[in-house]
Amino acid sequence: MMIMDQYDDDEQQQGAGFNPADLLRTFMRRKWLFLIPFVLCLGMAYVAIKTMRPIYFSAGQVRVIQEATAARTLTEGMPRYRSSRDADRETMTLIRTIVTSPIFLQRVVTELDLTVLDMLPGLVEAGQVTNAGKPVEGVLMDRMVSTLEKSIRVGNQESQIFTIGVRHERPELAFRLAREILDRFLEEEQAGRLEVTTTTRDFLNEQRQIYIDALENAQERLTAFQRSMLSTSLVGNPVNEQNLAQAEGLLSDFRHRIEELEFTDITQSREAARAVLPAVGQLEPLVGREADVLAIMRDLADLEYNQIVTALTARQGRDTQNLLGTMRLSLDSQLSRRIAEEYPQLGGAERRTVTMYLYTLNYRDVLDRVAARFSEQVEEYRNFLTRQPEQAANLSRLQSEVESAQSMLHNIEQDITRENLSLAASMSEIGYRIEVRREPRMPFGPIEPDKKKLAMMGIALALAIGVGLVLLAEMLDRSFKSVQQIESTLKLKVIGALPVVDDGPFDNLRRRRVL
Repeated sequence: MMIMDQYDDDEQQQGAGFNPADLLRTFMRRKWLFLIPFVLCLGMAYVAIKTMRPIYFSAGQVRVIQEATAARTLTEGMPRYRSSRDADRETMTLIRTIVTSPIFLQRVVTELDLTVLDMLPGLVEAGQVTNAGKPVEGVLMDRMVSTLEKSIRVGNQESQIFTIGVRHERPELAFRLAREILDRFLEEEQAGRLEVTTTTRDFLNEQRQIYIDALENAQERLTAFQRSMLSTSLVGNPVNEQNLAQAEGLLSDFRHRIEELEFTDITQSREAARAVLPAVGQLEPLVGREADVLAIMRDLADLEYNQIVTALTARQGRDTQNLLGTMRLSLDSQLSRRIAEEYPQLGGAERRTVTMYLYTLNYRDVLDRVAARFSEQVEEYRNFLTRQPEQAANLSRLQSEVESAQSMLHNIEQDITRENLSLAASMSEIGYRIEVRREPRMPFGPIEPDKKKLAMMGIALALAIGVGLVLLAEMLDRSFKSVQQIESTLKLKVIGALPVVDDGPFDNLRRRRVL
């Protein structure tokens, strides 16, 4: 009798390579691990398709137009965007910011007279809200706005084309919401651009007035400083950079002249006058305080000063010399007359001696005044030279402030002009603008649930789970499948194997005998 060796058959088949029959037998042997998950997944997909609420989607499209004037901003004079990606990103941010704004959505809800039944049907079904058909406010309004915000979809379909849509369970309401949101977005966007331009222009006008005041103030301070420089430094001062050394020499000679007059002429004339008139000391202050004498001394001081200026500036001083001689004679005559009135007993020679003393004494005062005046002017010019760097710095700072204010005022004027152009561009809809590319349409069918998608997902999931379970069971099966496995496990040499006896025919025979 021939013995069927199943393991030998398996070894021969395995040696032949991949055998689809073995794979089929494996799946047939574990068919329930595949069929049960497959049926369950398909059932779940069917239940989901039948029980999910349909969601409808209505959307419109807008297009961003950038004409020649949009390549550069009217307010900045430089490229508005570096690339189309930057433009799309900014426009997307603008659309999301406007259409998801709570105030914007509240206006949409109010404009369409939406109720809780329209936006929150779940609350109505649960009985949490009464009077569902009436407009609401407060917390319910906030919940309606939040629900509407979650149902809005904004997308960038392609460059400069954007989609604004609404998802809702009711197709007519999705269409109404999408149309209202699209129209109101365009109004808000244009109004926002006009408001920004107008606000910027008003701000620039205020800044212009501020800088006009600042410019006037800076100009006034600059003018006042220049006047102070002229009034405190060189106006009327004959001393300058070229003749400073000469002026110092003249001043030194003039002081030397005063010293000689003091120590020589006054001393000698004083002794001679006292010898003639011992009470001459009492006459000195009286004569010096008389109005006529003081007037002559002032004129003499001016003439002496003019003579120094003439010598300093190399001008002709013949007239000054003549006047100076005349005024000296006038002073001498006035003093002689005054002495004759006070002391008539003096003879002509004695009166002349006393007159010369008083003349020399008073003329010394004239020269002192001239020396003090000229010394002050020389010192003024020296101080001017000392203060010149500081004054130059202050003058430069004030001039810089004036120029800065003028520059800022000029820039603001240019900005105001650009804003006026930008406002005109916004009003006339040129340059950068957004327009409707496609109006929202009434949806013909729901976008959710997608029956084909759910069916394909159910089939794919069922196949994945079924095949996975079969492979897992096959991997976890520890029964012997080959002679090598038996020999490796038992550490014995296998010389033969008996086939599995099928009792099926015997059971059928016994069943027929019983019948």
